[in-house]
Amino acid sequence: MAPNKLDPSAARRMGLPDSASSASSSGASGPDGGKLIDLSWLATLAWRHKWAMLAAIAAVLALTALAYLMAVKKYDANVVLALDRNDQQLVRTAQTDKDTIIDSPAVDTEVQVLLSPEVAAAAVRNGRLNTDPAFLAASAPNATGPLTPAAAANILRSNLTVGRQGLSYAINLEYRSRDPKVSAMVANAVADAYVGGQVQSEQNARSQDINQLRSRLDQLRGDVIKAEAAVASYRASADLVAVSNDSTIAQQELSTLNTELASAKAELAASQGRASANAGENGTAVNNSPVIRDLRTEVSNLEVKLAEQSSSLGPKHPDRMRTEAQLDTARQALRREVARASSGVGADVRVDSQRVGAIQSAIGGARSRLLAGNNASVRLNELERVAESARQLYQTFLDRYRVQLATRGTEKSKAQVIARAQVPSRPSSPDLLVYMLGGGIAGVIAAVLLALALEWRERGIRTRAEAEEFTGYEVVSSLPDIATMDEPDFRKDEALGVPDFLIDHRDSPFAESVRAIWTALRIGHKGQVARSVGVTSSIPGEGKTSTAIALARSAAMAGRRTLLIDCDVRRMGTTIALGLRGRPGLAEVLTGEARVEDVLVLDEPSGAFVLPLNSTAETPLDIIHSDATATLFDRFRQEYDLVVLDIAPVIPVAEARALAAMADVTLMILRWRTTQRNVLKTALRELDRAGAHIYGLLLTQVDTRSSAVLGEEMAYYQYYYARGAN
Repeated sequence: MAPNKLDPSAARRMGLPDSASSASSSGASGPDGGKLIDLSWLATLAWRHKWAMLAAIAAVLALTALAYLMAVKKYDANVVLALDRNDQQLVRTAQTDKDTIIDSPAVDTEVQVLLSPEVAAAAVRNGRLNTDPAFLAASAPNATGPLTPAAAANILRSNLTVGRQGLSYAINLEYRSRDPKVSAMVANAVADAYVGGQVQSEQNARSQDINQLRSRLDQLRGDVIKAEAAVASYRASADLVAVSNDSTIAQQELSTLNTELASAKAELAASQGRASANAGENGTAVNNSPVIRDLRTEVSNLEVKLAEQSSSLGPKHPDRMRTEAQLDTARQALRREVARASSGVGADVRVDSQRVGAIQSAIGGARSRLLAGNNASVRLNELERVAESARQLYQTFLDRYRVQLATRGTEKSKAQVIARAQVPSRPSSPDLLVYMLGGGIAGVIAAVLLALALEWRERGIRTRAEAEEFTGYEVVSSLPDIATMDEPDFRKDEALGVPDFLIDHRDSPFAESVRAIWTALRIGHKGQVARSVGVTSSIPGEGKTSTAIALARSAAMAGRRTLLIDCDVRRMGTTIALGLRGRPGLAEVLTGEARVEDVLVLDEPSGAFVLPLNSTAETPLDIIHSDATATLFDRFRQEYDLVVLDIAPVIPVAEARALAAMADVTLMILRWRTTQRNVLKTALRELDRAGAHIYGLLLTQVDTRSSAVLGEEMAYYQYYYARGAN
C-alpha cells in the first residue's frame, strides 16, 4: 500500500531514500516553512510563551524600579551665557576701524573653551573648591582630606556639560551634582571664571602688546636717528645744501656761460675777419696807418732819387750809396711798421680765441658740477627716503602705542551672563520616565529573547503544516490535549483518562478528531485503505497507547468490528491500562498455550475486543515478530473491520519496526511541541528501512488554545461544538 505522502522531497531532507521524489523548496524559519518572517508565527510565539514573557517583563520592570530607587539623585544647575556678536572698540584707529564678527564656528570654539582644563582650574582656584566641604561631600565623598586643584578640576569637568542653544549665540552651561546648592555654586563659579578669564586674557594681551610696542619704538627711534644722521653726513660730504637749489644754480651758471660763449665766438669771428682783411702790406690796417703812409712815401721818394742817381752816378758813388742806405733804412722801417700793424690784428684774434676757450672750459666745469650734483642728489634722495620710511614706521607704531595706552583698563569679556544658576528644587537624574521607558524596552527585548530561547529549546513540531513540510507525510488528525479544553470531569492522571473521556463525551472535539482517523482510512466503507493499523511513536511518552485505545473504542462505538492488540512486549501499556494484567494473551496464542477465542477480552464500554499481552522473563521476544504473528494478523484481517496494533516505540525497541511492517499501514505518533525533529527523523528512517507502510502522522496533546491562534482545525471544532451547545 502506498504511503500517504505530501512532499517526497521531505524524505530526502530527513535522510530517507526516495528515488522518485523531486527537489522542492527547503524549509524556512517560519512555522509554515515558506517565509523568513511570519507574523502569525510571531503572534503564536508570543501567545504560547505569554506567561514567561510577562514574567520577564515584570522582572525587568521590577529591577528597573529597584535601580531607580537605589540610584543616586543628582541635580542640574544651568547658567546661560550670551556672546556679543560685535566686538565694539572704544578707541578706533586705522587698524581697529572694523568690528570683530563672532560667527557660528566662533560660538562652537567658545563652547570648547568653557570645557577646557584652564577654565575648570580657574573655577577651582577662584572658588577654592578643592577645600570646600560641600563640594568634597558631593563630588568626592570618599576623600579623606582636601583634593589637589588638578583632581578637583577633573571632577568638575566630568560633571560639566556645555552646549550651544540651537543656532543662537547663547551657550548653556550645566553642572550636575548630588547637592543642589553645590551644582548652582559650581555652575556660577565656572561662568565667572570664564568671563573673568576673558577679561584677564584681554588685559594680559594688551600689556604684552604695549611692552612689544615700547620695545619696537625704541628700536625704530634709533633707526630714525641713524637714517637722518646718514642724510646729514652725506649732504655735508657732498657739499650739498639742498638738492633742488644746487641743481638750479648749476643750471643758471651753465645758461650764462652758454650766452657768453656765443658772444665771444661772435667777437672771435669779427677779429678773424679783421685779421684776414689786414693780412699783408695791403691790409686795411696797414693802409690806414699814417706812419706806414709816410714810410711808403719816403721809400717811394728814395726809390725815385736812387733811380735818378743810378743813371748819373756810379755804384760806388757816395751819394748813391747814401741814398741806397737811406732806402734800405726806410724799407726796413716800413716792414717793421707793417709787421707791427699786422701783429696787432692777430693779437685781437688770439685774445678772442682765448676768451672763447675760457668760456668753453667754464661750461665744461659747470656741466661736470651739474652731473656730480645730480649723482649726489640721487644718493641723497635714497637716504632721505629711508629716513622718511623710518619716520613713518615709527609714527605708526607710536600711534598704536598711544591707542593701547589709551584703551588700557577698558577690556571687557565678549560673553556675558544673562541667567545665573539657581538652586534646583527637583533632581534631574534619575528620570523616572526614562527609567520606565528603558525598562519597558529592555523588558520587551528580554521577553522576546526568552521566548526565542524557549522556542529554540523545544525543537518540537508545533503545527500540522510544520510536520507535513518537515516529514512529507500528511497529518491524518490532530488530537487535542483534553486538559486544555476546560473539561472539569477529565481524569488526567488515570491510565484510561483519555479513552474514558471518549466514552463519556462522544460529541467532543477530541472524539471528533479520533473519528477523523478511521474516517480517513475509510474503515467499514468501500475502498477501505487498510484493515490492520499499527500505532507507534519515536520514543515513550508520546501518547501512542491512549491513541490506540481511543481509536479502537471510537471505531467500535461506530459499529465497526474492532480488535485492539497490545504488541508492546516490554511495557504492555494497553494491557495495564485496561486492567488485564495477568491474563493470557498474544504471547500464549503464539506459543500455542492458548486459543484466540479464550484470550480475547471484550471492552464493554465500547464493544471492541482486546488481545492483551502479558510477557514474562521467560517469554521469547523473537516470537512477537515471527511468521506466526504475521499469520495471526492475516486471520484477524479477515475477521475484523479494523485491527489496531499498539506497537512499542520505534527507536528503543527493535521488534517494533518488524511489527510495523506487518501492519497494512502505520500511523506515527508525535507529541505536540515535544517530539524533537531529529528523533522523528530517525524513527521514520528506521521504519522506512524495515519496510513499514507509513500512512501518516498523528499530532497528539495539542494545546487547543494555541491551536486556535494558529488556525488549526481544533479552533473550528471548538467553534462548531460551542455553537451546537447553544
